[in-house]
Amino acid sequence: MAAKTATGVLGTGALVRAAAGVSALALTGQLALVAAIPILTRLYSPEDFGIFTIYLSIVNILGAIAGLRFSTSLYVVEDRPHALVAVKLTLLAICVTTCVVLTAGYLLSDLLPKRLQHLAYLVPIGMAAVGVADTMNCWCLRFNHIGDFGMGRLILPATMALLQVGFGLAHFGGDAMVGAHILSQAVLVAFLSARLLRWEDIRRIAQASWGSVAATARREYKFPLFELPSAFAGFAIINLPAIFIGSLFGTAFAGHFGVAVRLVAGPVTLVALPLSNVFVAEASKGFDRRHLLGTACGLLVVAAGLIALPVLGLGLISPHVVGPLLGPSWMPAGQIMAALALMCAAQALSTPIQEVPTLFRRQELRLLVDLVRALLVFAPLLIGAHLGHDPLQVIYMMAAGGATGYALGIAVALFLLNGPDGEWKSRAPTDQTEPER
Repeated sequence: MAAKTATGVLGTGALVRAAAGVSALALTGQLALVAAIPILTRLYSPEDFGIFTIYLSIVNILGAIAGLRFSTSLYVVEDRPHALVAVKLTLLAICVTTCVVLTAGYLLSDLLPKRLQHLAYLVPIGMAAVGVADTMNCWCLRFNHIGDFGMGRLILPATMALLQVGFGLAHFGGDAMVGAHILSQAVLVAFLSARLLRWEDIRRIAQASWGSVAATARREYKFPLFELPSAFAGFAIINLPAIFIGSLFGTAFAGHFGVAVRLVAGPVTLVALPLSNVFVAEASKGFDRRHLLGTACGLLVVAAGLIALPVLGLGLISPHVVGPLLGPSWMPAGQIMAALALMCAAQALSTPIQEVPTLFRRQELRLLVDLVRALLVFAPLLIGAHLGHDPLQVIYMMAAGGATGYALGIAVALFLLNGPDGEWKSRAPTDQTEPER
């Protein structure tokens, strides 16, 4: 990575404080989501939660790959004109993949259980919304809109919680949980678009030539080639277990798993992710690895104190408090939370530096790490279920494998940060001649 002169740049301590501030906004949003759970468990049944969990798991996986990972190329574009071309390429990819998923859902809907058939049409909508929101978040990080990004981390979960509670009180039915997710993503996209894009930006995105879009796609081929399967593996580790658990142990048990994930893994992901995003924003300025290594170590300390240790504590007490809090029928959710706590703590430490391979254009290494982690998660899950082990035992084995995989990711990221400097910025062709503003 080529070192650049730091002009008016915050030191590592200030960056860590900024990251902690963004995480605090995300934590506030998650607290709203968690505070709503005792109400939601009385408005919706475990089966309703199970269906929503299956929907959300599918959407999280497909939404992460909807743009064929061209959105992450925004981290390494040279300037704003190149970024506008990359945005057009990403939106085109989202349109194509959404149409493919919609067509597949239409053709395969008859094969789904009747209670899940409507998801064939709702999943593509949610997928497209997540893909566009991810693109806007990448723009925030590339052009240092950390405050707007942090507000998005607050707006998304808070809006979904309010909508789910409101729809439940209005007796709209269990499917209203899905509708609330889609609407909350739309609110996030509207907020970020209004904050980040000018009418001139929208015009230049629309007018970007197809030649420049194709040139950008050729230049950034590593993102769909390596980042796409890597992202699929990474998000599958987090989301596929719910789908497998629903198919292996029933929709109601998937509902318990979904509540446990919302209480443990959801906050970890959304609170730890801003730490990664602040690291990406700093790396996009082109500093040398010594500076980035210091930043990474500071973020790891924040992640340990702010997320990992509290999650481990939550895992210890959850079997004793979930029943009185949510009702006796939700006791399995507390036991699942205890099982997930170790994996989530390791995930919290890994997340702040998860984009290091991408930033240094080592997508193939990230793919390898994610595939190994996927194997460590799914092998215990599938083998345990095949051997007839108790569902909770299976989840404990899965969590231990996941924690090992996240530890491997931390080791690889720190190894790369200790390596020699090298060039990493993208200089893809563009037909935009105006200077960066």
